[in-house]
Amino acid sequence: MNAIDFLKTLYFGDRYCTKLLLDSANNKVELHINQVSRIRDKSGEWNYYTDEDIENGILVFTDIKKVFLDESGLLPNDQIYDVYANEHDGVYEFVIETSYVDASALTHDLTIRIIGEGVYLLDPTKPDVRIQD
Repeated sequence: MNAIDFLKTLYFGDRYCTKLLLDSANNKVELHINQVSRIRDKSGEWNYYTDEDIENGILVFTDIKKVFLDESGLLPNDQIYDVYANEHDGVYEFVIETSYVDASALTHDLTIRIIGEGVYLLDPTKPDVRIQD
């Protein structure tokens, strides 16, 4: 399954970012998420499907070429609105639409862009298994 279609199988509503890890030694970026659910309904809707939920799931972007953090300089610490990809000549532009909540409880919307070649999901209870479909 290609990255664009794979990301469409992940549900991010009511989910939040617990960590954003830039791993330059391994040329990857990890987006840690409090819980990841899968979308398996042919309609493309989540429909409260929980059979494949992963607590503290990690979305891993691989073979990174560039990372563009939000121009505000803020890092995500709250809700993830969406993660999607566009393909350009065999390389993907991954877009993470997320948010940061400050000490005054004000929400700031963020957009992070990652240029890379792949993406997979990790369940921390099975760290050797790359989920890609």
